[in-house]
Amino acid sequence: MYEEKRMVDTYEVKHAIHVGDKEILFALDDTKTDYPYMVCNCTWDNPLGIDHYFNASASADYVEMMTEFTDRVQAQLEAIKAERDKITVPLQPFVLEHCIPNDYGESIENKVAVIRPERLRPEYRTADKQLVLATGGFGSHANSRGRAVYTVNLYSGKESRWNREDILGTIKPEHMPDWAKERLKQIQTERQVKQKKYEQER
Repeated sequence: MYEEKRMVDTYEVKHAIHVGDKEILFALDDTKTDYPYMVCNCTWDNPLGIDHYFNASASADYVEMMTEFTDRVQAQLEAIKAERDKITVPLQPFVLEHCIPNDYGESIENKVAVIRPERLRPEYRTADKQLVLATGGFGSHANSRGRAVYTVNLYSGKESRWNREDILGTIKPEHMPDWAKERLKQIQTERQVKQKKYEQER
C-alpha cells in the first residue's frame, strides 16, 4: 500500500516524536549536499489546526543533527516532568465507573464532562486534563447531528473544542473531587460576570 511521504519543504520526514505540546522532526533532503539533515519543531496550536513548522536547524553532520533531535525530545520530556511537579491535584485518571455514561439523547451543556483517556496524548492522560465544563456547541445538545462540544478545562481554565465521541460521560457527583467543585464555582462566576458585561455593552 502506498504511503504518502510527509514533507517539510523539500525535506522528507524520517523520524517524528510528539511529546507534550510539540512534535520533534528529523528530516532528510539528500539533494542538499551542504545540509541534507534537518531538525525542526511542529505544533498545531492555531485556529485552523494546520502544521506550523519552526526552529529549524540543518547540517551535513548526521550525528550532530541526531543529537539535536534527541536533545529536543529530552527537553520536551523534562518540560512535562516540570509541569507535572506543579500540579497540586491527584493525577489518577477517571474511568467509566466514575461517570454517567455518554448518552446522545441527553444534553451535557453546563455539565462537567470527562474526556476519554484514549483521546488524550499518553503523557496527558491524567485527571487534571480530563475534567471539563461543557459550555456549548451543537454536540453538547441532545439528539444533535453536530459533534462540536466547546469546553473549559476545570484545572487550567483553558478553552478547547472536542467532539461528542471524545467524551466518556459526565462525572458522577460522588466522584467529583473537591478541587474540581471549587474551580467549577470560580469558572461559572467568571462566565456570569463576562455575560453580564457583554449584555451591558450591547
